[in-house]
Amino acid sequence: MIFSERLKELRLEIGITQQDLANVIGVTEGAIRKYENNSGKPRNNNLEQLAKFFNVSVSYLLGETNIKSGSEIDEVMEKLNVPRQEETLRFAKVKLIEQNEEDKIVHLYNSLIPYEIEEEQALSAGRGEAYTDEVGKEVVYWDKDIKHDRAIVIRGNSMEPDYHYGQIALIRYQSCVDINGDIYAVDDVERGLAYIKSVYVEDDYIRLVSLNDDIDFEGNRLFPDILLPRDENTRIIGKVIEAFTPIEKV
Repeated sequence: MIFSERLKELRLEIGITQQDLANVIGVTEGAIRKYENNSGKPRNNNLEQLAKFFNVSVSYLLGETNIKSGSEIDEVMEKLNVPRQEETLRFAKVKLIEQNEEDKIVHLYNSLIPYEIEEEQALSAGRGEAYTDEVGKEVVYWDKDIKHDRAIVIRGNSMEPDYHYGQIALIRYQSCVDINGDIYAVDDVERGLAYIKSVYVEDDYIRLVSLNDDIDFEGNRLFPDILLPRDENTRIIGKVIEAFTPIEKV
């Protein structure tokens, strides 16, 4: 309930006219009419006078609560026996915690940052995935704002435990490897595949290394190193500067 509705409700409950109420707080009847038509709001001192006259809290008058006054809660608590008082207090504390958590969620959703990601053809974190520059887009959300050039969905689990299937990799364009072992997006142009890997530059090859060192029943690595020639068919797309799990915006 909004202020205008609550004010009118309180006035009618005790059966006084708008002019009567205006006389009590020292304003014109037109001012009361505006308050009840939601076309005007009283100043703070008049608001306090109205609350005092109706014996309610300002919060109740403004429609922020349905409890008329703190004394109303006190009166109820005093009528309860001690065990029920303690039970009521515990219940109220739980509700306060729930409210605070809901407020945090609302704040989080209101501050989420949109990221435009490439939805159909993602850079791979497995054995390689088709990659082109012409792909569809969709928007996901996160609570941090990171400068980047591309946002790509990670497919595969070869980069676990640091990078997981379905996460979004944020890539900053960079055409060369500055630190061996850092994580880069790499394009195998000849085969039409792309990877997110730990990259090492060697004399004749670029070595792509998976972080996941799981082995099969014969003791072989599930994700062996990939060697790509250092020529025009191997392109460093950029450095992976961050990865995140999208937050669903409801």
